[in-house]
Amino acid sequence: MVLLTATASVPALSGCLDADFGDDGAAATVLKLDEASVTGVSNAFATSVDMVGHAGRAAVRTAIDGGEGTVEGYYGPDVSAPYVVTDGPAFHRIETETLRSVAATGYEYAVEVDAVDSFRSGPPSNVPFADLPECDRDAVRDALGNAGLVHAPHYPPFDVTFAYASAETRERSRFVPANDGQRVEWDGELLRFGFEEERSVEVRTVAVRAEHVASSPDEFRRAVGEEHGRSFDDPGPERRAILDAAIDSEYRESPPHSDAFAAVLDAISTDGEAVPLVRYDGDWYFTHLSGWD
Repeated sequence: MVLLTATASVPALSGCLDADFGDDGAAATVLKLDEASVTGVSNAFATSVDMVGHAGRAAVRTAIDGGEGTVEGYYGPDVSAPYVVTDGPAFHRIETETLRSVAATGYEYAVEVDAVDSFRSGPPSNVPFADLPECDRDAVRDALGNAGLVHAPHYPPFDVTFAYASAETRERSRFVPANDGQRVEWDGELLRFGFEEERSVEVRTVAVRAEHVASSPDEFRRAVGEEHGRSFDDPGPERRAILDAAIDSEYRESPPHSDAFAAVLDAISTDGEAVPLVRYDGDWYFTHLSGWD
């Protein structure tokens, strides 16, 4: 975490809290700071291990348990946040590395979902989901991410690509262009697979690793702030006025920016973008910045 200190006095603020444009017509830069509670930070930066997509869930659990998980297939680990939280709670940073990638033929299907009992005269001829080869069942689950979604009322059509690096696995698959229009019954839902296209895709082998970073939401907020945020230490009266206004509602200033506001913008930015978290007077805040290039 970078500690930011005031090293010199700055001129009085020239910012205007209600002006939208400066004299040259430039749009105002607006800074807002919202309270970052421990729950809010957890929700923003971490996802439950149970919400990791099907393709990577087992590998993530293996990594959290101290091993190195591996995902092999067209669908990647699908971890939607940089951290994963388990029961306890315990927070882990998840990292992935592609070990190898091979080209394979992929068959893409559009899948329509209907309830089996929606057919008045009974459902059309179909095969049970359990009778599909394991590789095909996994591909459908991987495409959904969360298999339970398919049972949601009026679930919309989705796409699934069947692609396998192994010729032997490819031969076991039921999904080839010649088998267009297959219907599969899955726990009361009828899935109709319509062939879309054949294309060359990459089938990857991805290593999944986990690093423990915190054992409580409070520790996690501190760890995330230290890694991704900035901290104001004794910012001085002019910068403090800007930060207080941003917390109360917003601070708005049109270019050219005052020295004080320019210093605040520089302090909360890295690589041209605002950091997600700011620590000020011992509290953490989410950063919202608009109209600034």
